[in-house]
Amino acid sequence: MAEADIKWVKPVALVGGFAGLGKWVVYLVSKAIDAIYFNALRHVPGPKLNALSMIPYARHLLAGTTVENTVKLHEKYGEMVRISPNEVSFISAETAFPDIYGFRTGKLKGHLNMAKDPVWYVKPENGAPAILQANDEDHSRGRRVLAHAFSERALMAQEPLLQRYVGQLVDGLKEVTSASNDAVDMVRWYNWTTFDVIADLMFGESFGCLQDLSTHKYVALLFESLTSLRMIYVLTYYPWLKYFGNFVIDNKILQKRKDYLAWISSQVKKRTERDTVRPDFMTHILANNGSKGTALSQKEIDSNAGLMITAGSETTATVLSGATWLLLTNPNVMQKVKDEIRSKFESYDDITLSRVNEIPYTIAFLSEALRLFPPIPVGFARRVAKGDAFVSGYFVPEGTLVSVSHFAAYHSAQNFKDPGAVVPERWLGDEMYAADKKSAFQPFSFGPRSCLGRNLALAEMRLILAKIVWSFDLELQPGSRDWLRRCRVMRLWQKPELAVRVKEVERS
Repeated sequence: MAEADIKWVKPVALVGGFAGLGKWVVYLVSKAIDAIYFNALRHVPGPKLNALSMIPYARHLLAGTTVENTVKLHEKYGEMVRISPNEVSFISAETAFPDIYGFRTGKLKGHLNMAKDPVWYVKPENGAPAILQANDEDHSRGRRVLAHAFSERALMAQEPLLQRYVGQLVDGLKEVTSASNDAVDMVRWYNWTTFDVIADLMFGESFGCLQDLSTHKYVALLFESLTSLRMIYVLTYYPWLKYFGNFVIDNKILQKRKDYLAWISSQVKKRTERDTVRPDFMTHILANNGSKGTALSQKEIDSNAGLMITAGSETTATVLSGATWLLLTNPNVMQKVKDEIRSKFESYDDITLSRVNEIPYTIAFLSEALRLFPPIPVGFARRVAKGDAFVSGYFVPEGTLVSVSHFAAYHSAQNFKDPGAVVPERWLGDEMYAADKKSAFQPFSFGPRSCLGRNLALAEMRLILAKIVWSFDLELQPGSRDWLRRCRVMRLWQKPELAVRVKEVERS
């Protein structure tokens, strides 16, 4: 090659490089302009970066700060905000709940249901969706089979079992605190109780957490596997992250999810092969599976068992943990709850499932706890069906993900007066709170897919809280004063230690 030719190699290469870079920049700029100014969601307020990329949403999801971020966005932008390129969050819950999740009747008659986002609602490892992830037809089929286990009659039949485990909780706290004046972690004690209850209801035997005063290895595995859900969600949008290995996504956690579901399947098999004297959930499921042409496959039973273990335990323990912290940081409310419970029940044995429905102030307080610390704090994402939709009067194009952000909606002055205050009176007809939008409060979701276990959860919460408050005086330790601020949302709440000194009430 001539010397003159050599001199031209670098300039030509540079020109070609700059041209390629220029094309890439032009492409990115054009995409950004389209996303912000021409996209079908351009009318939805929110940060420009949220319209451009999933990165801000994914960052908060992985950091556990989704709730705080959503609250701030709604405070700044209003009742509708774009939280990612294709997702819109609403806090206009009074109208958004029926528009997004409600039955297709009245003004919505003839409209298609909004389907669940398959990216957010990850199928179990066996490929058979539980009713949480199932399409409308499969959900309806599964719900008809499972509903028998959650009937009022079935619940009352389980009172001896519930009383036994709540008794183990109270007796265990008495034994531990009489031996030592050390504080206990109420998060762990509530988890032990609710997991023992739901395991016995589901499989005919408990996890043994209260007996051993330790977290069963598969309960610990469940908590670890739940954190993997947000990672799976991020990987769907950024699959190349898997090449960074455990630096970004812990593959061991993903494997633990598989291990937990495999264990659930083995427990279902073990239970179905064993006769039981006392009816449990599986008794009702097996007795009604196939009746009236409605049946679940074995894999579907396994998947729903996993769902029921999680939904029937972690969420209830979460509310009880939040309720305990709220009582201990609001002494006036605590005193009213104590006065009501200790005057209503002459003895410990008087506290029954039927009679805990006769303590209106405590029930109102638990509603307030559900509002301030909802067990499912984020929105249940749904995809707008073909033909577009209107949510709270706003046009939303087909294919868009929409949700009501529970935590943000319940903490909004748009829906509740003094939204950050603990005011059980708002649920008791206090005129000061008459303008509260009570229909915006849907902690068990709304419409045809509302929570099947609502009655069980409410009964369990009332029974446990009543027996704890009747039996003990509680004192929050200084290190847990900021407990709520340190909670993180990893799809569900990730809760730090709730250190409480427990002292048995002395009665004459």
